[in-house]
Amino acid sequence: MAQVQNPTLFSVHFGLSPDVFALAGLIDPFIDVDTPLFIDPVLLEKSSNATISGPALAEFRKHFSNFIRLLTISVREGDAPWRAAQRLLDLSEPAENGLGFGGSGRSGSSRPDEVRDAIVRTAKEVVTLGSNDPEMISLMGFFEEGVGPDTISDFTTRVIIKQLAEVTAKFCEANGVALSESEMLPGYPLPSVKDNAGRARYLILVPKDIVRDLPIANDWSDIEAAINQSARIRDAVNVMLAGIARPTTTDRKDALKSIALQSPQNFQEFLAAVKEHVRTYDPNVDALGYYKMKSIFASGFEGLKSEFSYDVKKGPEEIKRIVIDTINFFKHHVENGNLWEELWLNEKPKKERAAQLIYFAIADAYCHANDIDISPEANMGGGPIDFKFSQGYQSRILVEMKRSSGTVRHGYERQLDFYLNASKSDFGIYVVIDFGDLNDKLDQITQIQTERRAAGQRASEIIVIDATKKLSASKRS
Repeated sequence: MAQVQNPTLFSVHFGLSPDVFALAGLIDPFIDVDTPLFIDPVLLEKSSNATISGPALAEFRKHFSNFIRLLTISVREGDAPWRAAQRLLDLSEPAENGLGFGGSGRSGSSRPDEVRDAIVRTAKEVVTLGSNDPEMISLMGFFEEGVGPDTISDFTTRVIIKQLAEVTAKFCEANGVALSESEMLPGYPLPSVKDNAGRARYLILVPKDIVRDLPIANDWSDIEAAINQSARIRDAVNVMLAGIARPTTTDRKDALKSIALQSPQNFQEFLAAVKEHVRTYDPNVDALGYYKMKSIFASGFEGLKSEFSYDVKKGPEEIKRIVIDTINFFKHHVENGNLWEELWLNEKPKKERAAQLIYFAIADAYCHANDIDISPEANMGGGPIDFKFSQGYQSRILVEMKRSSGTVRHGYERQLDFYLNASKSDFGIYVVIDFGDLNDKLDQITQIQTERRAAGQRASEIIVIDATKKLSASKRS
């Protein structure tokens, strides 16, 4: 997996003011790392961009109407119409739009056939119920494991790629950004940047009002918010889950799928509820801290320059010292400044991703100054660690962030340890973001740390950041 270093905004690279993106209603993306947002096809119809709400929506509906028609005439799995429907469901990740969040740059990737086939099977069930609404494809993340909103965003992008290219070209022509033809999309000139090998990588811009925060389908609270639009479906799902002491997200998805596919009425009611509930990502709320992260990359952060000097040639211990300093800098501004405000949404803590993105922007400045690679969500063989810092093969430092309401003990005792083994590293740092509900979880993980160290075993560092609500910095001084 490629490393991410010194992410660059489109506006910075091409010498544009961020204001022109706001006026055009477009996202100002990073050109070398993904944006943690995704296109929701349900939002296409609501877009203020005429190219999106008109031709793009029509293309999406036409494409998936053909998909539905093929499934309607399919007699059995694997027959000719079934295979044709499979071909219409392109799950490869389009690197051009740079949506999603990961440490692999904007290289794009593909998903296993099992995910595609799960979507096709569920879509066939829906078609059998009698539904022919092309936007039903947007619900698959609610029903299937492994089908997240990024999957739905990617196949939506593939379908409306020409319309997105038109939007991009119009913006670039109006703002003096050079365009060139690409083999990727003949006849649709696009802006491009050079990768490390000197090859052109083409970029596509996305309207702000068709994206949502990532993820939705792996967070039950978001699914529940959609279900709550329909009291009858909500109650039916709750009845199915009543016999399960601690239902998992998988249990809840299975229950929702069972209820939604019970009858045409149930499915249409759920689809209508989701359409009504869906809202575009709000920069003013900034639930993920995405816009705060962008502002740090664009203009820096107060006091971001380190007062310390480092010699990374000393090896992993020195890299670890740098990483701890980045965390302590973040901790200081959360606990003693006003950065805690970026981690709350009214009276509720924001998702872990908000803290991760803001920390990423801060840590990247240190890494750039000291020639260290930072990979957000680097895959360690059993899922993604939040951050991997590295210089060369031997010097690898892993950082895992956990919200105090989460599985703090499991994350320290099992999860981080697994990642350390997979990466062949002895250096892990476990960061707990405390929103006031940590309770005895800190004692639990501290005891594990003490026992491991007494036994001569590896025990990761623990750093707790007090993110509880505070008076403003001016009132505390």
